[in-house]
Amino acid sequence: MSDQNADSEQLEEGLIRALRAADEAPPVVTARVDRALADISTRHFASRRPGWKRHGGWALAASVALVAVLAVRTIDPASDNGELLYADVNGSGGIDIADVFALARAEQPGVTQADLDAFAMRVVSLDAGGMR
Repeated sequence: MSDQNADSEQLEEGLIRALRAADEAPPVVTARVDRALADISTRHFASRRPGWKRHGGWALAASVALVAVLAVRTIDPASDNGELLYADVNGSGGIDIADVFALARAEQPGVTQADLDAFAMRVVSLDAGGMR
């Protein structure tokens, strides 16, 4: 059997002739053309300054980064009542029952008796010799 593609579909002879006629070698970019394109693009982009330098972009980027850091530090998950309650409220340098009393006296909005009880339970332990 001389036909290698006997099992595959056969194309029409007219289509095969048209495809062979349209088959051309791709254009080759010679070194001269490549150099000319490189020179044209270099001249074109030489007049442009980078965008970061043009409008103080680095200063803008640094200020945006600073604002982002400050925003993250001020909008910290520890700033909600859950972790703010368990803090050194009276400024003594440690967290103890005095902080619970100071928080109760401060009458902060949103602080409930249950929050105060949880804080007291967290700082005071009667088990293991006071170690929790």
